[in-house]
Amino acid sequence: MLLQEKMTQTDFSPNEQLIVDFMLTQQDQLKAYGTPQIAQATYTSPSVIVRVAKKLGFKGWRELKASFLAEVAYLQTNFQGLDANRPFTAQDSAMTIAGKLTQLNIESAKDTLALMDHDTLQKAQRIITTHRTVNLFSLANLNFVAEEFVYKLRHIGKAATAFPIQNMMFQEAAMLTTADCAICLSYSGESDPLFQALGHLKTNHVPLIAITSIGENRLSRLADVTLHVTTREKAYSKIGGFSSLTSMALVLDILYSSYFALDYDKNLDFKQHLAQITETRPIDNHIIDDDAD
Repeated sequence: MLLQEKMTQTDFSPNEQLIVDFMLTQQDQLKAYGTPQIAQATYTSPSVIVRVAKKLGFKGWRELKASFLAEVAYLQTNFQGLDANRPFTAQDSAMTIAGKLTQLNIESAKDTLALMDHDTLQKAQRIITTHRTVNLFSLANLNFVAEEFVYKLRHIGKAATAFPIQNMMFQEAAMLTTADCAICLSYSGESDPLFQALGHLKTNHVPLIAITSIGENRLSRLADVTLHVTTREKAYSKIGGFSSLTSMALVLDILYSSYFALDYDKNLDFKQHLAQITETRPIDNHIIDDDAD
């Protein structure tokens, strides 16, 4: 859940609500305000500001302000004039729709990159590298991007599995150990069927990488490391999960490529040898034919 959404859904006293309304109105202008200035502007007191911060899960005003301004900055970058929920209209031609969806994919990729953090990515890479197997947990259409990631890893010799059937997901999670690691995909981070499986993972101390939306959710609280995806779509009012699926796939591609690069030549040789002995088919297109050169 975005911090601004949490602010609109939390019960505040009348004085506390004055602080919240001021923050939501000021947005990025808030960087110029300390507690004395906000207290003066809202006719409240610094102690009320601290209570607001603590109700929202922060230790104090500075921590709340930093998180709020980071979220505002994110929401104000990319996607200018582009609605991720309804990127095209009934009046758009097929080519106009094609152009808008292409732009949506570009903006989603830029958004995803902006959310990447070097240390967090390195930690996720290290978990994948140092554990025997990689296990993907997801629901519905996210199973497709999970299975593509598994396909890539397996074709360079890394043991990986996805569990598209829920009952199997629960059982497999219960059998994993500290020698294994898990990646969980969930845009909302609140999908109930996942948490039975995640409960088994935590009981067995299986390292967990979460790939989810920005803001606070149950999944990110359980994870050892969280990688964020572009967070522009509503839960139910979108035409399709265009933006979030693009972002999920890109994050997984980045994880795969980072792992691949750790032993680049060995992985490339493995993949090429596997392809040469299994993918025998005539290719008439010289652009994709390796032997054409």
